Amino acid sequence: MKKTFVRILLLSILVILILPIIISLSIAFSPDSFLTIPTSNWTSKWFYEFFYQTRWTEAFLRSLIMAILSTFLGLILGMPLAYAMTRLNIPLKELIHGSILLPLIIPPVIIGMGALPVFYGIRLNGTIFEIVIMLSCLILPIIYLILKNKIQNISPELENVAMGLGAGNLETLWFIILPLLYPAIAISGICGFAISINETMVSLFLAGPTNETISTITWSQLKEAPTPLIAVASIINLIIFLIGTTAIKFTSITFSNKNNQTNRI
Repeated sequence: MKKTFVRILLLSILVILILPIIISLSIAFSPDSFLTIPTSNWTSKWFYEFFYQTRWTEAFLRSLIMAILSTFLGLILGMPLAYAMTRLNIPLKELIHGSILLPLIIPPVIIGMGALPVFYGIRLNGTIFEIVIMLSCLILPIIYLILKNKIQNISPELENVAMGLGAGNLETLWFIILPLLYPAIAISGICGFAISINETMVSLFLAGPTNETISTITWSQLKEAPTPLIAVASIINLIIFLIGTTAIKFTSITFSNKNNQTNRI
């Protein structure tokens, strides 16, 4: 009886999660200009319309560029932070650790509202850099935690042995620690990219006519003139997310197999 209840519960949760995806997928092939589920006639014209309209394509490319830049910036900041918080004895370590994780706790609405006057003050408003910086702040805790966990699993004896054999600090980091971090760097980068390209709340506060993202256009269209183009944009975001999930799984399996082969040798 208990197993049956658990199975029904899991199946219900799975249906709740998958049903919106199925509805969005069907609406994208609707022949109507409204968000209606097609019954008999199906068409792919909205996919052609999406890539034909300059506003949607430019926003999509802009979102990709922002996601790539924010992920790169997040990795540049996250790697030294994770190493310093794991290996170095620095004052107020717990306070710094908690500060890095604040974007996971503070609602994005508050972050966006607080960042808006700051970017106006430093003349970055209306550029892609304000959104890139904020996206980097949002994904930094995820990147930091993944890398920190990996560094904690690397024995400090490896660094001591390398330095004992004459390697300097930079050589040890570059030739010993960095190669061991490749799986964590890849996984954290993919996670950061997927979160960045799907982030909406902060972009709504910061994006303007010159730096619209696919999320902000989707939101504005949903309020003003909802068409199946919104479903097409949602499907594209979903495809990117699924590709990222698959890449994370593939990366984990690849590096796990390499480690097993190394251990056998």
